[in-house]
Amino acid sequence: MLLSIIQCGLLLWLSYVFLNALRWLCGSSILDNIPGPPSESFLAGSLAKLHGADSWDFHKTLEEDFNGVVKIHGLLGDVQLYVFDPAALHSILVKDQDLYEESSIFLILTGLLFGKGILSTTGNEHRRHRKIMMPAFSTKNLRGMLPVLYEVAHRLRDGLIKPHLGAGPRELDMYSILSRTSLEFVGRAGVGYSFDPLASGEDSIDQYAQSLKSLTPAIHKLAVFLPILPLVSRIGPPAFRRFMLNLIPSKTLTILSKVVAVMNSKAAALVDDKNQKIRHGADVMENSNDIMSLLLKSNSTADDDMKFMHDELVAQTSMIILAGTDTTSSALNRIIHILALHPEVQAKLRAEIIDTKETLSHDELVGLPYLDAVIRETLRLYPPVTAMTRTVTQDCILPLSKPITGIDGRRLDAIAVPKGTEVYIAIAAANHNKAIWGPDALEFKPERWQNGHAQGVSVRMSGVYGNTMTFVGGGRSCIGFKFVQLELKVVLSVLLRCYCFSVASDRIRWKLGSPAAPSVDGRPLLPIVVGRVNT
Repeated sequence: MLLSIIQCGLLLWLSYVFLNALRWLCGSSILDNIPGPPSESFLAGSLAKLHGADSWDFHKTLEEDFNGVVKIHGLLGDVQLYVFDPAALHSILVKDQDLYEESSIFLILTGLLFGKGILSTTGNEHRRHRKIMMPAFSTKNLRGMLPVLYEVAHRLRDGLIKPHLGAGPRELDMYSILSRTSLEFVGRAGVGYSFDPLASGEDSIDQYAQSLKSLTPAIHKLAVFLPILPLVSRIGPPAFRRFMLNLIPSKTLTILSKVVAVMNSKAAALVDDKNQKIRHGADVMENSNDIMSLLLKSNSTADDDMKFMHDELVAQTSMIILAGTDTTSSALNRIIHILALHPEVQAKLRAEIIDTKETLSHDELVGLPYLDAVIRETLRLYPPVTAMTRTVTQDCILPLSKPITGIDGRRLDAIAVPKGTEVYIAIAAANHNKAIWGPDALEFKPERWQNGHAQGVSVRMSGVYGNTMTFVGGGRSCIGFKFVQLELKVVLSVLLRCYCFSVASDRIRWKLGSPAAPSVDGRPLLPIVVGRVNT
């Protein structure tokens, strides 16, 4: 039985290789005329350079040496596009968004891991999920979440930092501290559950939290097999596929299977507990302002054709936790690192914060101009996710804001893109585009932002956040981008009032990923010297 399963997997892999090789042998692609870097190999193209943990220089080359749309060589000669032209991005994300869908690998992977939710659905089904969830992220509801966010930030300050500073400034691993804090933020404000006590020397022993830490590493170890997911997902019903996977002697698959089981079980328990309280009219639910409680209360009165089923609610729970943890952690770590590298910015920001009361209302917090500018500039220059993919669902024309010159010397005002083409939404490249942001686009300058708008920028981008692509745009833009901003502002307003940050090592390197993460000598670390503010 095991031998036949392995043979089946090998056959699927060889089929994938054969089909791509046949496509390459049958003739050139109409995209071959688009300029781009040379292929590194026939087998992997330039994908290793594009997705490598230390690929920042390669992305910089794509940004600076090419003009808006770049040809990338994929597996076995497959031609892909790396896009940061404003008009092209508007077409992909807004005007023609139905022609550019999430990649099948991403959709199938999230569906297999979590079930049917906002990340794993497309078309009208995705729009239904988004429509039901959007009200939970309204400004009114965010105001209601603010006390919980402050509570978590105070526990961070008093439980994870303060106990270490009794003898003066000390080097702390802010990566570990802020990762724990991000999970607790999304736990408390996202699903109404505490994952971590945020106490010094008392790491979280919550099973869900431990499983979440193992999820991404396990997926990365299986990355080489992801291209065959669309084929594997069609073999039999889900129960049969799980049975097959359990028979494969892989330690990584075993870990992943256990992680998914724990996460699904915990998410189901959270949904069942909240639904039971709603059915019994528990008074405690009246004051519950976390995203899942708001969603469940809304779902209980929704029309039957709009209502989420139980398995969908379970999937949404895990997706909210996953999507809200790693990206927020990456953004928090980057901002603290940037402030440590720019003491003059840190001092100016601290002065603005100290000049206010200790606990601010929602409007007072979002109204702090320099705090807003620092966060916007950091997220512009260092978006947690560098690029996202879309798959073209039918032959289409991609417009350009500025023409490019093809390899044959012809002027191209638009690009004919064939069905099935993988397209990268180049988030960082769009945020760094000197044609939009000016010659100082790669400089960290919070002063370029005033009242939420970048000065001197006339080209309109399709992103939902400050003319940047950090949270992308259109129907699949980040639904919780205002929630993330609020988290960042609460943390900075609490920590900078008490502590100052300086760089502890010049060996800190940021590893490219989804999302990016700090590293020292290959280990996930952000060593920062933390001291008390002298007031």
